[in-house]
Amino acid sequence: MFFRYLGDHRKLLCLLALLVIIFTVVFALYQLPAVPALYAGLLFCTAALPFAVQDFLRYRRRHDQLTRLSAGDLVLPEELPAARAAWEQDYQMLVLRLCRDRENLQEDIREIRQETENFYALWLHQIKTPIAAMSLMLQQSGEPDPAALQQELFKIEQYAGLTLEYQRIGSIAADLHARPCSLADVVRQAVKKYAPVFIYKKLRVVTEDLDRTVISDEKWLVFIIEQLLSNALKYTPAGEVNIRSAYTDDAGTVLSIQDTGIGILKEDLPRVFERGFTGRNGRIDKKATGLGLYLCDTVSRKLCHKLTIASTPGQGTCVSIHFGRQNVQVE
Repeated sequence: MFFRYLGDHRKLLCLLALLVIIFTVVFALYQLPAVPALYAGLLFCTAALPFAVQDFLRYRRRHDQLTRLSAGDLVLPEELPAARAAWEQDYQMLVLRLCRDRENLQEDIREIRQETENFYALWLHQIKTPIAAMSLMLQQSGEPDPAALQQELFKIEQYAGLTLEYQRIGSIAADLHARPCSLADVVRQAVKKYAPVFIYKKLRVVTEDLDRTVISDEKWLVFIIEQLLSNALKYTPAGEVNIRSAYTDDAGTVLSIQDTGIGILKEDLPRVFERGFTGRNGRIDKKATGLGLYLCDTVSRKLCHKLTIASTPGQGTCVSIHFGRQNVQVE
């Protein structure tokens, strides 16, 4: 420990040695007697010795405190030794900042882990429903209904696809490629995927005025429309789903998906885009994840689009994608 102390103060020791050399050379050049110089040096060392011993003891005590703290399992900021110099205060401020950042990061990790665990617990519970339904159909006597089996298989595919998109949502920024997209082509892809469901539930799909071009990422825009169609089909027992676009000078291009389903309660509307929120319809259905609209809203904001929703219980729901006023140039 003593040699480490000397090493930490080597600059000061080198300066003292330089002073001794300078005085020795000056005295030798002027042929001054050495006894007064030696006497003065002895008095200086005698006076400085208590201070040096006190500084060394304080140095060793602080080193022992920090060593004990570093050997412990958990170090709290208030356990750090009191700062005696400005640079020590600066270091302690940095340590406190790192502790706060670590706590915030750990809290974020805990929230993400809890949300992920909740999602997969709900996902596993839900995906068992179509699997059990398919198993029951196959165990019944006679030929199972191919259309009913196809619907259950489609649900499994939807749950699997939603899980993949949920995992990718955190790194969506690196996967975005905005370019001119035809609304007619994008809607056609989404409707084609859900065509068997429309046919099975005997619902009509109506498209109007989709001959427009917007700036967006086609893949993720298709994902948004698919999720909106999935919700419309889930809560529309009869009637139709109307998909149309419009353009105004104030709002720009707006794509709306309107159904004739059961609608959403007024008090649930402000929270439908929250993660995990299912509202009254979700509690009745018992199969809602509360992630579809959350993912749609998250992706829309990444694409600089805006989602709005309007609904009347018993009459239906209309979800609109606002693309804004875009300067679209199609070659």
